[in-house]
Amino acid sequence: MRAVGVDLGGTNCRAALVDVETGTVLAEVKEPVTTKDPDGVAAIVERVVDRVDAAKDRVGVGIGFAGMLRGWTGVVANAPNYGWRDVDLRSVLRRRLGKNTELYNDLNAIAYGEARWGSARGTRDVFFCFVGTGVGGGLVLDGKLYIGATHLAGEFGHSKVVTPNGRRCGCGQYGCLEAYTSGRNLQAIAREDLVNQKSLASELAGGTANIHAGHLDEAAQKGDPYASALFERAGRYLGVACANAISLLNPSRMVMGGGVWEKSPELRRYTRKAFDEAASAPLLEQFEIVDGTLGEAAGVLGSATLIAGR
Repeated sequence: MRAVGVDLGGTNCRAALVDVETGTVLAEVKEPVTTKDPDGVAAIVERVVDRVDAAKDRVGVGIGFAGMLRGWTGVVANAPNYGWRDVDLRSVLRRRLGKNTELYNDLNAIAYGEARWGSARGTRDVFFCFVGTGVGGGLVLDGKLYIGATHLAGEFGHSKVVTPNGRRCGCGQYGCLEAYTSGRNLQAIAREDLVNQKSLASELAGGTANIHAGHLDEAAQKGDPYASALFERAGRYLGVACANAISLLNPSRMVMGGGVWEKSPELRRYTRKAFDEAASAPLLEQFEIVDGTLGEAAGVLGSATLIAGR
């Protein structure tokens, strides 16, 4: 049985034809997303789907999308990357790709991919945390993807860590975890702060305007006071938030992933320190933290497997 999985992010659209019996990617392509218009975005999705499955040898198309969904209506309630509010994206997609086309939250798709084929395979209760351009989570409970009453379970990045007077988040609220720990916001914070301060990160980047999370992490590893303090704060917020999630859910495994997490040793170090200090010892007796293993394939594998009902 074959299905097409799509990972539709803010800058790229990746599609794969997947053998959902074995979790094998048979064909894969990626194109940049060059428009914010819903029909234009749907046209890009249609194009990449046709490229991996010109013969239409599929049971359906599952699409992991970076945004909050309004239940199973197919309506995107909030997509900060696109500036969308209440866009009926699924209807637009189905007109191009057929009725068996479904939208999933991108991190739910990634979590399910890791649960079914990756680092959480065979584990029944798992919490997933992903730190990249944004911050998000996913839940597999009792062996099943848990999406909540309105498809919004796992919006971990929008847990509040600073109230009142927190930073504004892309979701429109203030004080969210994502506003302090995501790659986009670490970059924004540094660019704001370093107008009037000095940091090795600016030198590494060739100027403050060019700074990204990688420069900050490298500077922190070399002992730069500003970068170290920035990552200490971000890691403290992230570690405590993860410890709170473990206290609530009592999973046997936590899977960490995302580009910033994978490439930022200092963030990992500070996060683990804060987690170890905040987590309750009895919860850790049959618990482990692991990294995701599927990388960029997790989302397409997860969304393809979900649309196939596997």
